[in-house]
Amino acid sequence: MKINTLRIAVFAIILGLFSAKLSAQCTAGFTESTTGLTVQFTNQATGSYNWIGYDYGDGAFDQGVPNPTHVYSQAGIYEACQYIQDTVGFCFDSKCDTLYLGGATCAANFYYFPDGLNCEFYSFSLGIYDSVAWSFGDGSVSSDSMPYHTYSAPGTYTACLYLYTSGSVCDSICQPVLVDTNTCQADFTSSTNALTVSFTNTSSGGYQAQVWDFGDNFGSSQVANPSYTYFAVGTYTVCLSIYDTVSGFCFSDVCYDVTVTTGGGGGGGCQAAYTYTTNELNFVGTNTSSGAILTSFWDFGDGSTPSMSGNHTYAAPGVYDVCLTVGNIIPFCYSQECKQVAITEQTCEVDFEWSFNDQNVYSFKNLSSGNFNSVKWEFGDGNSSTFANPSYNYNQVGNYEVCLTTFEDGNKCGYGCKSLDVYPLGANELSASAEFIAYPNPSDGTISLSVPTKFSEQITKVTILDLSGRCILQQQFVASSSQQLNINAAAGTYFMQINSGDFSQVIPIVIR
Repeated sequence: MKINTLRIAVFAIILGLFSAKLSAQCTAGFTESTTGLTVQFTNQATGSYNWIGYDYGDGAFDQGVPNPTHVYSQAGIYEACQYIQDTVGFCFDSKCDTLYLGGATCAANFYYFPDGLNCEFYSFSLGIYDSVAWSFGDGSVSSDSMPYHTYSAPGTYTACLYLYTSGSVCDSICQPVLVDTNTCQADFTSSTNALTVSFTNTSSGGYQAQVWDFGDNFGSSQVANPSYTYFAVGTYTVCLSIYDTVSGFCFSDVCYDVTVTTGGGGGGGCQAAYTYTTNELNFVGTNTSSGAILTSFWDFGDGSTPSMSGNHTYAAPGVYDVCLTVGNIIPFCYSQECKQVAITEQTCEVDFEWSFNDQNVYSFKNLSSGNFNSVKWEFGDGNSSTFANPSYNYNQVGNYEVCLTTFEDGNKCGYGCKSLDVYPLGANELSASAEFIAYPNPSDGTISLSVPTKFSEQITKVTILDLSGRCILQQQFVASSSQQLNINAAAGTYFMQINSGDFSQVIPIVIR
């Protein structure tokens, strides 16, 4: 019973997160035929599913076998369960059945917890029965399902549990029970950090062991002072049980509610992670999760059905909580990552131009269209402006990405960028057309300059400038059809300024 309940809870955690949004497309089902202790399971599940597993109730588990045969080691009563899942179409279902093997109709079993001379008894019997009877070994009896009994003196007593069907005993079990005057008292404190809770055991008395139940139908620990990370926000009833492992004379338990409210959670050997890009109303998520993952779901935060795909188109702009959940059944793991994603729709068409003077002061002109009433310029060097048509003086030569964002009543409605080259002072008057041609470019420092016919026999001056405007080479010659230049400089970007008569041209060159 315990194993099946935990596995159902695990499936519910991983797949039931979106149960309110998903409609099942599969139904679990099976029949079984028994020969002695051998059981043949026949799959009767319907619908679309691509994963199947069986829990036989005796600690064994199979997956991927639709019609398994299982041999039990001994007669008894077992709860066998089938699980099916569609990892693509969002379906999960399960079915359990009780098996009576070897003529068993009921199976008696109990455990007890002594605390001094007091003892709590709990039945975890299986099968069909309508009443119980307890004999505590000191002449006392009870018909309660979970009795509490106080012995008069320390000692070893033989306690028995009897199961009845229509007045007849169908099974019974007897166990020795040890009690003493040794007592203990369970207690603990806790502190929370997002979904992680740190527990401190403050129990007292003569005990040697403890068991924690973290209240989420999955987590437990035998560590004295454990930390535990929950899968989701909520309030959980955490119980601590302590006991004496030497004589068995001490048992105590206590339960407190623990509330976790924020943060990301997970468990097992997988970790959810993703990156994303947006283009107006379109979202493209890339799953970068790690670990052994069977299932992954995207929840886009707009009420739409969760999807296996990270591609989604929103109906309207806004800020959405986008969550990627990943998990597996065997081996168990669960993890979730959520991010706030801003989705914008560009209703304005952004365009702009610029001009500059010989002091590298650039004047920008907004040519955008659409309904906008404010702007933001970003000049590519970390500085910005909210003026409609700003002027800006660059302090360094180089290539900059200038971006303009337009807003309507504070909401972004358009965005665009252009590449801008800032040349050294005196080298920023570029010709309308490329007259001279430098090749190869990039080069290893040896460059040929192709000279147009109309500049033949004219005195031509070539100046090579680095990005700071410093001259590293200057050469003057009477132009012919071509001229070879040898530039002894480190790898990088440079400017070749050419002056021939009244003509001036600047060519960016790259030395490798």
